[in-house]
Amino acid sequence: MQRSSRQIIKRLSQTDKTVRAFETYMVFLDTAQWLRNYMREQLGSFDVTMGAFRLLELLYREGPMEVSTAANKRQSFHANMVFIINQLEKRGWVCREVVNLPPASVTPSRLPKSKRGQKRVGRRVAVVRLTPLGEKVVDVILPKHAKVVKALMRTLDGREQESLARLCLKLRKGDVRKFVHELTHEYVGDQES
Repeated sequence: MQRSSRQIIKRLSQTDKTVRAFETYMVFLDTAQWLRNYMREQLGSFDVTMGAFRLLELLYREGPMEVSTAANKRQSFHANMVFIINQLEKRGWVCREVVNLPPASVTPSRLPKSKRGQKRVGRRVAVVRLTPLGEKVVDVILPKHAKVVKALMRTLDGREQESLARLCLKLRKGDVRKFVHELTHEYVGDQES
């Protein structure tokens, strides 16, 4: 039986798979760094850092939020987020206020007898929001930045853009434990992954 070249599938060794994965990783890192540098330069023309822009855009899109929530959504350390907020507060673009959240709902029987019937207060949290000046700044920066992003992404057609986004999300949600297990245990033969 004769097979066409498309039907012949070469099985890759574990070394080949590692080399392929590492080469993909390096291309991905280089592309991410190139994109970050390009965008950092473009945002610099507005005297805004990438971290500050990402926080401004988040607040513009989602509204006021706890500082810790903003740090989690931006995958940033809390201290770094506070530094960014301090810089933006000095410019009058954001403000931070401490508020009391509503108390958690608890059935009275779950409370100690000494606390039953007393007024309960929620925990205090710092909330950050855009100021009117901050909203105006974002109204100027965001459309111009979006045009630059669109121009850069024009290299990819719509389906490719959607695929790239989906692949990036999939990569971030990957199960790292499986790979750590592979690294810490000997390979048994030439397994397909």
